[in-house]
Amino acid sequence: MINRGAEMTEAKYLKDMLCLMVDRHGPEQVNRALREVVSAHRRKNSNKAKASSKNSAKAKPVKKKTTALEYVAKMDLPSEKKRGLAELAKRFEEKNFLPSFRSIREFCRIYEIVEPASNSRVSALPRVFKFIATLEASDIQRILDSGLFSGPSRLGPIADAIMRNGRGAAYRLANPPASDNRPPATGG
Repeated sequence: MINRGAEMTEAKYLKDMLCLMVDRHGPEQVNRALREVVSAHRRKNSNKAKASSKNSAKAKPVKKKTTALEYVAKMDLPSEKKRGLAELAKRFEEKNFLPSFRSIREFCRIYEIVEPASNSRVSALPRVFKFIATLEASDIQRILDSGLFSGPSRLGPIADAIMRNGRGAAYRLANPPASDNRPPATGG
């Protein structure tokens, strides 16, 4: 065995090892084995590079989710409405307004807003806040003052505000209040 002293460099060590191999197996067999090793090494590195590029191509950049406050800040609204919407957005972030996706789903169902495909509160931001932006500033302030939609039992007062605004009329006709003794509206 070759003594790997301190003065022996890596290149010299490699050369000495190859000499031993050639002496033992012959130059043709060492060349053939070396070509196979080099070829396998290149394939291995090529596959690693392909896998790495596939992974980097698949990896989508992480997109920062828009908060309710950021969404409302981008809306072009009169300042009075914007202040009210900003406060609702703050409460939305604190989960003091539409605290669960279930409450959002119910809100959308009642007011005939298409439900978000994704079951997350964040996915509902555009639909909910665009709709609320169509309300009068006084109705938005009423939501704020009374704490509407802070839970599932708080949907009634906002329904009244929207119905006064002409929205939800179809819902009102199809679903009269329980205390109303009229028969349900029919299609004809």
